[in-house]
Amino acid sequence: MSLQNIKTVILLMFENRSFDNMLGHLSFEGLQPAADGLKPPPNQAQYANYYEGGVYYPFQRPEDEQLDSDVPHEYDFVATQLAPGADGTPAMNGFVQAYADFTKTNPNVNCDPMCFFSSAQVPVTSFLARTFCTCDRWFCPLPTSTQPNRTVAFCGHSEIYETKLQAIPAKENIFDWLKNNNNISWGVYHDGFTFFALYPDLWTKIFTGNFFDYEQLATDLKNGTQPQVIIVEPSYQDAPHIGPDHPNDNHPPVAVGWGEDFLRRTYQAATLNPAVWAETLMVVYYDEHGGFYDHVAPQAFNNVAAGNVPPPVPNPAPPVPNTFSTLGPRVPAILVSPWIAPGTVNHTLYDHTSVLQLLAEIFTPGQPYSDAVADRAGQGIQSLSTALTDVASNTPPPPPPSDPIFVRTILGDNIATPPDNNMGRALEGAALSMIAQQPADVDAKFPLLTAWKAAVDQARPEVGSV
Repeated sequence: MSLQNIKTVILLMFENRSFDNMLGHLSFEGLQPAADGLKPPPNQAQYANYYEGGVYYPFQRPEDEQLDSDVPHEYDFVATQLAPGADGTPAMNGFVQAYADFTKTNPNVNCDPMCFFSSAQVPVTSFLARTFCTCDRWFCPLPTSTQPNRTVAFCGHSEIYETKLQAIPAKENIFDWLKNNNNISWGVYHDGFTFFALYPDLWTKIFTGNFFDYEQLATDLKNGTQPQVIIVEPSYQDAPHIGPDHPNDNHPPVAVGWGEDFLRRTYQAATLNPAVWAETLMVVYYDEHGGFYDHVAPQAFNNVAAGNVPPPVPNPAPPVPNTFSTLGPRVPAILVSPWIAPGTVNHTLYDHTSVLQLLAEIFTPGQPYSDAVADRAGQGIQSLSTALTDVASNTPPPPPPSDPIFVRTILGDNIATPPDNNMGRALEGAALSMIAQQPADVDAKFPLLTAWKAAVDQARPEVGSV
């Protein structure tokens, strides 16, 4: 059974892009016709979005550059984007409407939520998708934003439904699960400030041994000293940037070139040691769609929401959800391994808990990750084990594209400019709280974070300390 042959699982989760935005080019350019991406003219009528009598279609970005702003993706905007009909089926034609509501502008015909990238603009993503396995029915777990979807990814469920400045509960988190089940080894390799700082219950883990600088990943994989489960974190656009790191998580408005280079380096690290590569599965996926258009309606689902969350104010508008009726929009997902049929497209229904199902099948056979994950499996969400083959490829992993990647971006703007979105405020708040509450630990683990705070204090004296 191929599950017995997977000894190392690498999880690389990027930020805020839809399948059509990053991988729609596979079918548009005829590179992988089996993928349910975009179709070139004259087949675009099926993708029409509407705003005040105007019709908007997907368009290829002329170049990879920083956008003017983020694209809306909080739960109320997502509801507008999905545009459910009378029977509840999403029509997927409200993306421009949501963007207009968010920006308070009259969008031009080529507005950001309707854009997609060519294969030349995302060369590493395209290469991996065509070389290994593209999953074109992988949806984010909840039709909302980053914090809830990442919480489902690493806890199996979420008690929150939106992204804001908040301490996030980390019940049934993956790290405790790994420790409590045969002490499975794990490590987080972060290329900047870690997202897990948003979970106060996890701070002890961040400061005690299992969180490593990203640069150590290649060394550990090359030497065969890597843990069994690896989470790779990019440098988040919305986080404090410490040292020479660049935002490379692909979160709008950042250009995706940095992310492409980060993906290339991670794939190169995964394939350095032939013996390690022979037993590795690397999962490349995105936390949620980030407000970008996708034409495939998410699956109807029973009670897929964040738990029973009380409204923050009486009679809020729009209503605060206790449950959602569908999964979230479709996201890019690629499976990279010698245990994957090369050059294939997988149409199986997946979401982020498909990873947790796989981990349970590998490490605790017969015992589900949690009741919440088992419930999703019972409603049709499949394990990634359904994509694995019983016979490994015996050909060496092909090298990724080596062409230079040119990026137009803005650096240093998170020093003088305060965060303009809830995710940025949350990550900055977590950093400031850590510095205030555990300064010695921060100095040891994130020595440049104190320098970042000094620069922020000078540029924005009103920040002070939390």
